[in-house]
This record gives sequence, C-alpha cells and structure tokens, in this order.
Amino acid sequence: MRILAVCQYYWPEPFNVSEICEEIVARGHEVTVVTGRPNYPEGNLYEGYEGEKHLDEYRNGVHVLRTKIHPRKTGTLNRIRNYYSFPAKGKKAIAKLDSTFDVAIVFQLSPVMMAEPALAYAKKYGVPVLHYVIDLWPESLLAGGIGTNSPIYKAFAFESKRIYSQADALAITSPAFEGYLSDLLGKKIHGIYLPQFAEDAFSATTAIECAFDSDRFPTDKLNLMFAGNIGSAQSVQTLIEAANVLKDEPFVFHIVGSGTELDACKKLASDREACNVVFHGRHSIEEMPAYYSRADAMVATFANSPILGYTLPRKIQSYMAAGKPVIGTVTGEARRVLDDAKCGFCCEAEDVQGLVRCCREMAALSGEERAALGERARKYCNEHYSRESFFTTLINALEALKGTKHDK
Repeated sequence: MRILAVCQYYWPEPFNVSEICEEIVARGHEVTVVTGRPNYPEGNLYEGYEGEKHLDEYRNGVHVLRTKIHPRKTGTLNRIRNYYSFPAKGKKAIAKLDSTFDVAIVFQLSPVMMAEPALAYAKKYGVPVLHYVIDLWPESLLAGGIGTNSPIYKAFAFESKRIYSQADALAITSPAFEGYLSDLLGKKIHGIYLPQFAEDAFSATTAIECAFDSDRFPTDKLNLMFAGNIGSAQSVQTLIEAANVLKDEPFVFHIVGSGTELDACKKLASDREACNVVFHGRHSIEEMPAYYSRADAMVATFANSPILGYTLPRKIQSYMAAGKPVIGTVTGEARRVLDDAKCGFCCEAEDVQGLVRCCREMAALSGEERAALGERARKYCNEHYSRESFFTTLINALEALKGTKHDK
C-alpha cells in the first residue's frame, strides 16, 4: 500500500508515531507522513530544525514532510496559534501531493484539527481515511479546566463531530471511546479497537548504560518514579504533595521528564522543602529503561478530569511492559486495567492522602513481593497490548479500506 500518514507530532518528539510508520514500511508498505516541525513538549523549536532544515527527508524508510508551524511556546494565545497553524500549513503540503496514495491515516493526538490535512486529501482524491483517535475530543479540553458549558467547549464539540464524521473508519485506544463517540456523532459507531503498545525498549531484557549519580538512588530507601510529560493533565503536583507528607520516611521520589508544568513543580517542591524529590530532566526513549531499572515502583498521577474515565494513558503500558509495580492516582479505564492486572495500588485522581497510603503499602512489601507485582504487570501487558497484535489489526484495517475510494 501507499499510505499517507498525518500527525502534528513526529520524531524527535516523544511520541511513537514514527515507530509505527517505520514498522509499516518494514512490513513492505510505503509511508509518507505530513507533520510539523518538532517543538513538543517545551514549546520551543528543536535545535537543528530552523529555517529550511529537515522539511523534506527520509528517515528509516519513511518520507517525512514537515510544515513550518507556530511553536507551542507558553500561554493560551501561542497554544491556539500552534493548534491552528498545522492544519493550515498541512493542507498546503497536502495540495502538492499526487493522487497515488491508497489510504490515509490520522494519528490524532491533541488537537483534533490535526486531521484536517488528511481530510483535505480525501476530499480531493476520494481516498479513504482511517482516523486513529488517541486523544478524545472535545473531552480532552476538560483536563485543561474548560467546562462543558463553555462556548469554547461547545465550539470544539461541533468541530470534533464534523471531523470525526468525515472518517471512513475510526480506530480507538479504549473500549470506552466507542460510547462517547456514538453520543457525540448521534449514531452508533463500531470503532476498531487498537490499544497502544509500549516501545520495544521497555520490554527489552537489557537497558543501555546511562550515567547515574548513585547517591540519588539510595538502596536503603524506596525509590518511586514518575516518568513522562509534566503538564496540567498529569498533576505531578499531587506526587510532590505526597512526597512532602512522606519526607521524614524512607522514600525518594524521582521525576523524569519535562513539560509546561515542570517549573511550577520545581517551585512547589522547593516551597514545601521536599528534599526527597529529585528532578532528572528529560531523557530519550532509549535511555528511559535504564531509569526504570533503578525504580522500585513507578507512579502514574493524573488530574481529576472526566477524560481519565475514557483513556488508558500510554505510560501505563510502558510501566507494565518494563515489569514494574505501579502506583496510580487513576480512575476509569486505567483503574480497570491496573486492578485486573493486580500489579500495584490505586487511589483516586489528585488524592494526596490516598497516594501516601499507596506508597506506604508498597513500602510494606518485601522485594520479592514487589517483583511478583512487576511480573504480573509484564504478563498482563504482553497478553493484552502486544506489538504484534497492534500491527496486525492496524494493517488489516488499512487493507480493508484500500480500494474503497469514494466520490470526490
């Protein structure tokens, strides 16, 4: 197949869209991806991507076309400009492509408008579109503090309905998405269940060597680690508040990652004099398993938002694939998965005292008992979120759409 992929984010940004596209190529297909210049999560253009650099290149067999979008930077105005610049620039890039693609796929994170270039290509040439819903809109807006009665929410609800309804097929990461999208579109939809998988690096038996300050991982304390984006949706502040309660007990809380809330989290830790919180900064996917290996358990914190009831954040799969016990301030689908796997302890989102309790319960276990929780996590992940199952489902879905061109 000749496949047109569209996503606002791509390598070297910390998403696995590039891994998916490269694997599709490795399986004998041709992929061209239309994306933006990398600037996530800090919001600044990555070094080396200024001007005309890397706008048209091949990476591991994938043809990558980058558009000159407005970086996220900071503030609401910049975020809006970023969200709308990609669909506008992406449509211009799409207009230069020929008509020979068999199918288009949207890897839809936030915002939902990133699907627009693929829909424009479909309209021009009648090519079918598979819309892979990873971030659920407009529900994702609730994590940013926008209420359902807000004119902004209602406007994006209308926009989301328009965009989702134009796809020939919808793929979903969580079973709960199906009911939500059916309500939004006003008709029963049957989404293709395509849960995300963890990168190979997390399930590998060996990790690349990284330089560590051993004093930061004391063996006489329980090392708990949060890893990933540090934004409003992750509520890492909950972890810091729990660390503050536990600062006189044998715990060290490691935060590995970056994002828009990193500075606020550092300030909170300083204000609380939470000396048991260590910030390691952002590291590559390849380095992360080495950090995981130093943790006694992983922590997944999230904001108290209805969107959590629908989604299974990918960090959960990564934690589980690495064979680590998990502490989660989670609800809905994520809570169901962790409870089914019996691989750790959970409490409600933003529940500081609940998180404190979970940390103490983890500390009360022996090393062998924690290892058993980690093995359950790995086994569950292998059974339910395997890489091979993902690609079999995805390629079968694309092949089913191939050749079903519709009227322009």
